[in-house]
Amino acid sequence: MTLLIGKRYEPELAQSLGVQGIEVIWLPDNKDIDPRLAGHADLSVFAGHGHIVAVQGVYPTIVNLLTNRGYTVIQAEREQGPKYPDDVGLCVCATGKYTLYNPKTVDPAVAPLLGGKLVPVNQGYTRCAAAVVDDHSIITADAGVSRAAKNAGMDVLDIVPGYIELKEYDHGFIGGASFIINNNVVAFTGKLTEHPDEGRIYDFLAKHGQKALILTDRPIFDIGGAIALP
Repeated sequence: MTLLIGKRYEPELAQSLGVQGIEVIWLPDNKDIDPRLAGHADLSVFAGHGHIVAVQGVYPTIVNLLTNRGYTVIQAEREQGPKYPDDVGLCVCATGKYTLYNPKTVDPAVAPLLGGKLVPVNQGYTRCAAAVVDDHSIITADAGVSRAAKNAGMDVLDIVPGYIELKEYDHGFIGGASFIINNNVVAFTGKLTEHPDEGRIYDFLAKHGQKALILTDRPIFDIGGAIALP
């Protein structure tokens, strides 16, 4: 398995992911968005249906590398900016059977690659807001995302907002602090012991046959998730 993760998180995550046999391509910071979010992969790359869309800020770095691996890499059509919604064109939550996305903010290069049952939401930071558990289940603290997902037939665990670190922000988001590896393992960037819904999260994972992997000894923190190459 190969993941795309922001390079600024390599010192904290490289060893624990390497032990799991996970190959990581470390993405450079994206100079076109808010510096606090510049290392967030879910704002820089979208992968689906054998194609990869990359924003202008990282496209020149990864196009040759990924093309050599047999992937088609497309440059996003819209220029990014440092403020919402100019930074969220690629921030789409795809579970396999469902795709949660904001049709008003999705980049035109991404729209044709969306698969499964399309679930429109008002949240532009969709991938940040929802942690994928399996192809029909998510965890989220976003009421709007939760409502849309449930109406579409998904199983949703609602958790309280906060308790996830994102430097220079009040808090981060569960989708940006977790990602699936090896099909039946959900990796979390740090410990859930300070999160009020720790027990409920573990119970929800078990309900869906998933195990949790804690990657560091620090409290859970938002890195903008990881993009799995298709």
